[in-house]
Amino acid sequence: MTLKVTWEMVSALAATTSLIISGVALYTATTGVNTTNSIATEALKTARQANDISLGVAREPAIVEFAETDGSATFKFDFTDAKGLKEDLKTIVTVENAGKKPVDALEIEVIGIGGLTYSLSDPASRIDSLPYYATRLDLTNALPPGGLAHIDVRNFILNYLTKLTPLLPSNEGTYSTAINMVLAPKGVNDPTPSQAGGLTKNDRRIMIIEFSPSIIQSPEAKAVLQEKEIPQRVFSY
Repeated sequence: MTLKVTWEMVSALAATTSLIISGVALYTATTGVNTTNSIATEALKTARQANDISLGVAREPAIVEFAETDGSATFKFDFTDAKGLKEDLKTIVTVENAGKKPVDALEIEVIGIGGLTYSLSDPASRIDSLPYYATRLDLTNALPPGGLAHIDVRNFILNYLTKLTPLLPSNEGTYSTAINMVLAPKGVNDPTPSQAGGLTKNDRRIMIIEFSPSIIQSPEAKAVLQEKEIPQRVFSY
């Protein structure tokens, strides 16, 4: 009788233990599934956030501005003496990547401003029909966000003056002309350059240039115009 009771107690204890173990196993499995699902959900959420950020940067246009060096909104350059054309990176503008994506090229437009081209000896004789010049500058190194670059502008200005000189009444004396230089950056992996539109007003600058028409025929000017690479210096910070 005692043996039978003892055996029944052992059997009941074993069944209880088995039930407890099964419960623990079920809880562990359920918790594991929930944890796995939670991890997967968080991973998916993180991936979506990263994708949204990536798409946001990709959709945002590249922005390159003229850097504020001396607080002036107008640049002045002297092209009256050909000797001043000999040195690289002396006649420059400084630009800054004010956007969120690196830039590897710039489209540069040089646009004459009507009514501001005249002979210094006769300011009343103004020329209103002015030329336009545009070119693309491939940067030797990509300009990172926040980075600065010095760009030599002799070639751009001389190309514009080459178009302007035939429109002048005389090649004698000294003239003053005003141009608007506009930047359109190309972000790395972007197909073409594009202007930033309303995101910036500092992608253009007025430049006042005093020049002698004869400078175009100088050996120094011809050497600059024949250069295949524009002198430049990119700074990364």
